[in-house]
Amino acid sequence: MSKSKILFKISGSIAAYKSAYLISKLVQNGFEVKTVATESALKFVGNATLEGLTGHLVYSDSFAEGEMMSHINLMKWADLIILCPASANTINKLANGIGDNLLTSLFLAFDWTKPYLIVPAMNTNMFNHPATQSSLKKLNEWGIKILPTAEGYLACGDTGRGKLLEPDEIYEYILLALNQKNTEPAKRLKVLVTSGGTKENIDGIRFISNLSTGKTAASITDYFSRRGHNVTYLHTFDAAAPKSNCVNAEYMTFSELNALMKNILGKENFDVVIHLAAVSDYSLDSVETGDQKLVAPLEEKIDSESEKLVLNLKKNSKIIDSLKSYSKNKNLKVVGFKLTNNADEQTKVSMVQKLVDHSNCDYVVLNDKSDRNENVQANFKIFNKTKEIGSCETSTELAGIIEEFLINTL
Repeated sequence: MSKSKILFKISGSIAAYKSAYLISKLVQNGFEVKTVATESALKFVGNATLEGLTGHLVYSDSFAEGEMMSHINLMKWADLIILCPASANTINKLANGIGDNLLTSLFLAFDWTKPYLIVPAMNTNMFNHPATQSSLKKLNEWGIKILPTAEGYLACGDTGRGKLLEPDEIYEYILLALNQKNTEPAKRLKVLVTSGGTKENIDGIRFISNLSTGKTAASITDYFSRRGHNVTYLHTFDAAAPKSNCVNAEYMTFSELNALMKNILGKENFDVVIHLAAVSDYSLDSVETGDQKLVAPLEEKIDSESEKLVLNLKKNSKIIDSLKSYSKNKNLKVVGFKLTNNADEQTKVSMVQKLVDHSNCDYVVLNDKSDRNENVQANFKIFNKTKEIGSCETSTELAGIIEEFLINTL
């Protein structure tokens, strides 16, 4: 992986400045990068910047002295090609076989055995234009990987689709493409992912919750979606959202998630549930304020004048224990997650085994709060029903390991 060669193509978009950060990250992580830029692109980011980051000359002229065959040689050299940012003009040229500059001529010399990623960036109207959408569809059908656009504030002042993905997200797509080596998964899986922390209502304004962000679940969802699996994502309103296309459904409380999973697993034939949701162990039973004891959750906001407020909680069942009984597919695989908090190794293993025993889940992913940095979890250990079988640092690596285990056992 660290020896991989990246041919980084840049077309004329104001988002071209972000390519410098991504190129720098690639180089810092051991990739060799060469850049090809259109004349328009070089008006946004200069030769000196790109040469300084890569240590190579920038290719931009098909007729430069000594570079007459660069459109062939660069394609032979590269392990992966990425066009980032890809303007509407360049996308439409590629889809129609126009090779009027070095960047577009390179596409005509593509041999289709290597990953080719296109990262669109443009005004919303240009992105939604029938010509652009038709070109993107055609390129996708040819086998080119079209990355999604973000939605938000654009350089022109509009708000909408067409915004370039953040460089760190694009970097993950590059890693994934290189890991796949342009191959398809052996099987297409139907995957249900749960995400976020349940919220147990007190009075419709206040609730009890936990620190789950949904970031790991969103990352795993993106991995499986990018790999072509059919993914459904169940999430709380504040959980991180996947960037890829998937079916989404929202829940809030323990009871809502339980009912949603019972319904969807009973109707659809899922292969696996990857259960990352941090489910409340307790729900609110009643509230005591002053001399009153009220059944919870309350419809009206509790008066904050009381000096003391007592919350009485009731124990919830373990949703993960019921997933296989809920499932229409009696061969359902379940991947559970166990988060510990500064626990020693013996305690961690004991908690994993306890989860396996009461849930009959097929795999358990262990992580500890001490390995969470800026709300991003790292350092995962994977267990089957009897022992530790793998470990990794990032959620993307974790998703790849889970996929491999599932495909080999289903």
